[in-house]
Amino acid sequence: MIVHVMVMVALVHVFSMGPLYAADRSSVGKSHVVGSHTQIVSPAQFQRALLNSLNRQFSMSGMALSVDVLFPKRPVTVPKGVINIQVPPDTMNGRMGRRSYRMGLSVNQEFERMVNVVAEVEARMPLVVPVRLIRAHETIDATDVRVVDYSLPTLTQDYVKGPRMVVGKKATRLLPPNRPIQHAFVVEPPVIHKGDRVIIEARHGGLVVQTVGIAKDTGAPGTMITVENQQSKREVMGRVLGPGLVAVLF
Repeated sequence: MIVHVMVMVALVHVFSMGPLYAADRSSVGKSHVVGSHTQIVSPAQFQRALLNSLNRQFSMSGMALSVDVLFPKRPVTVPKGVINIQVPPDTMNGRMGRRSYRMGLSVNQEFERMVNVVAEVEARMPLVVPVRLIRAHETIDATDVRVVDYSLPTLTQDYVKGPRMVVGKKATRLLPPNRPIQHAFVVEPPVIHKGDRVIIEARHGGLVVQTVGIAKDTGAPGTMITVENQQSKREVMGRVLGPGLVAVLF
């Protein structure tokens, strides 16, 4: 009887300790699995991915582009493997300022999750700006412009980067001071005016034929104007080659 009681006490003691021991093992094992099978994607990695994507899509010589990731502030946890961050193409003309992007995270070429990334984007580059108000049809002088380091509003505008691209040209619109000049805002000044006597030149192989004509339009080099052949009185279209010279086709 005494032996039977001792056996029962021993069994109760063993079974009462078993569950506690099992729980401890489970907890330790789970922590170990998480630590060895995951990795983090830092905000700096999102910053580099966005910077590279914008530079590829809006490549401009002399541009300094910067990206500051505002969210997420903490790293994102993903499974172990080769990380790939997919940045969607910018569909807002490279607008600067605070922007939101939906980036895809893939691990070992398998999609993992989408991440909302908020970033402050800025681009600066040297651009030509007027130093005074330039009115439409005014000819721009070298003293009328200067180059400044400018913060771009977007990455798609065709801004003038050198003074030589505008000096001697005419403004097509009002150009306010200290605002970047776009290429469309200036044109070459006309070298032929309506009513001018011009040389009409036609070339075919090595053969060159010239005659005198009257310009019916005003034109800059490279533009097409109408000229009247003084001998035949016929009007033809020709390309302005320079002062007083228009080329036509046979």
